[in-house]
Amino acid sequence: MLMFFPLVHQRAVRLTTRDIVAATPLAVSEMRADKDLLRAQFAMAVRRLEINVEQMKAKTASQLGEIGKKSVEISDLKVMLDKKTALIFALRAREQVRKSITRRIVKLLLFIFIRSDRRPRVTLGGWQGPRVVRTQQASIATEATVLLPFTNRETRENRSEGTRSATS
Repeated sequence: MLMFFPLVHQRAVRLTTRDIVAATPLAVSEMRADKDLLRAQFAMAVRRLEINVEQMKAKTASQLGEIGKKSVEISDLKVMLDKKTALIFALRAREQVRKSITRRIVKLLLFIFIRSDRRPRVTLGGWQGPRVVRTQQASIATEATVLLPFTNRETRENRSEGTRSATS
């Protein structure tokens, strides 16, 4: 056993010195090379991050440009919608005015027609009596029956005039 002890001891010393030498750089140039390698790796990492930041900025700028375009388009559509809404209200108002004027004209024509028909009609057999006039207004689209507006006194006067003119 004493013979093997120096061999084992030498092996242990050899491995220990190799580990120590591997742990410490042999020269100053190797230390500078290691530092340069670390700097280069750091510079590459920083450059990759800068490239990613530039890409993100470009992507953000393009998205902001699209958002701006969409905002302009939305505002244009709102303006068009407001114009069309105003046009719709104007057309509705015009339609109501037109209907009102049409109703007034129909009422005036009906009044004139009734006033012109107030004179009694005399036939060979005598007075004809109040007439029933049927009208149909386009705006209301209903049929209304209108009796001529004679009062009892007017009716009596008309009847008496009708019989007088028929007898004379």
